[in-house]
Amino acid sequence: MLKISAKEIAQMAEGELSKSFDCDAIIKQVFIDSRQVKENSLFVAIRGDTNDGHSYVSQVVAKSGNFAIVNADFPLELPNLIRVRDTTLALGKLAANYRKKFTIPIAAITGSNGKTTVKEMVKSICDREFGKEQVLATSGNLNNHLGLPLTILGLKQSHKVAIFEMGMNHSGELDYLSKIGHPTVAIINNVMFAHAGHFGCIEDIARAKGEIYHGLNDGGVACVDISSEYTKLWLDNDIKKCKTFVYGKEETDCYLKLIEDGVGYYVTPLGEMEVKLRVLGQHNYYNALTAIALAVNLGCSLKSIKSGLESYSGYKGRLELKNAFNGALIIDDTYNANPDSVKAALNAIQGLPRPYWFIFADLKELGIHEFEFHQEIGEYAAAANVDMFLTVGDLAAHAAKFFSRDKIHFATNQDIVKYCLTNLPKNATLLIKGSNSMHLGEVAEELSLGRKIL
Repeated sequence: MLKISAKEIAQMAEGELSKSFDCDAIIKQVFIDSRQVKENSLFVAIRGDTNDGHSYVSQVVAKSGNFAIVNADFPLELPNLIRVRDTTLALGKLAANYRKKFTIPIAAITGSNGKTTVKEMVKSICDREFGKEQVLATSGNLNNHLGLPLTILGLKQSHKVAIFEMGMNHSGELDYLSKIGHPTVAIINNVMFAHAGHFGCIEDIARAKGEIYHGLNDGGVACVDISSEYTKLWLDNDIKKCKTFVYGKEETDCYLKLIEDGVGYYVTPLGEMEVKLRVLGQHNYYNALTAIALAVNLGCSLKSIKSGLESYSGYKGRLELKNAFNGALIIDDTYNANPDSVKAALNAIQGLPRPYWFIFADLKELGIHEFEFHQEIGEYAAAANVDMFLTVGDLAAHAAKFFSRDKIHFATNQDIVKYCLTNLPKNATLLIKGSNSMHLGEVAEELSLGRKIL
């Protein structure tokens, strides 16, 4: 973050100051976790479902040079407080106003699947074009109403480009995030059944995804996948005064032809190139197409694009290759999951050593569709030549009913680990997939280390 006076911070957050307030003090960093607060920091007290940041305000401001944003019902007796109606919304206002200080290219990415992969691919490209220290990108899963503002507040004058991932599970979220981030170029990677429990149909999901274009200004660029069935919806409803850059599977401004031996042939406005990715899955060549569309509009060269894509080696928990305790191959795809990403993962292991073992846990937020989708996964796993289907969770058990070969259902993750430590073949490929809340990442970690979950 730039060094900004406490008075300017208060103005950007549109808050009321406590009587004892050091207007001239300089604030260097913003936090929502009191444990991370350092000198000359601003602490934003967020009220969550299980924890209230206001409980830690007094200990934060007791240290010289620290400030806090608090809700309107918090007393102004302590020094260096900025009182607002809602601290979460104030964090968004602060970030939106801070964003106005920068004129650099900023990319916004959303999608049902692959948005983190696309973000990391674009970052790899931009690192080569601009230099790693000059690129700011969303860290981890900080892609929501709290994570995005914190990422924006990490912008510095030395940055030449920023890449923001934006997630959603409700209508209106991307409208809010896009208007805070105010991107110069925005893109929707795809529309699939993710967080479907909050929507009536997939068209509603597509409509909500289109909100990412709302924050574009008159000179902004909306990258639109012309091969998507929702292109007209976005063009008619979400893309107004900004420019449009179309790309897709057919011959457009930017398109992809998959050729033999896992090589993608891309045609771009900058020229043509062949790319051989280091990550599993044909779907990642389409993720790369999205990354290319963004990179072109961020000012990257063809050389940087090719080099960045071919050096990208994957992201933790996304089709991540690990060695099991006994030499078997683990495909850790536990970062998160929805029905389409499960199918993509099953496709990605084809051609790897057999037997195929598949540890599968419940997929969340599918609403009334949950049993239907889990049935499809059981059937798809059988069609994908899975030899052993290991499940945990009630919905995963339902999926197993429609799997026709060897299968075992377990009560806990610990039970799966114990079974695999004894029975996993040394020559197997083990795919591990489920919603993040099912904690299968722990299973992948323990089996790669060869010890039980405590």
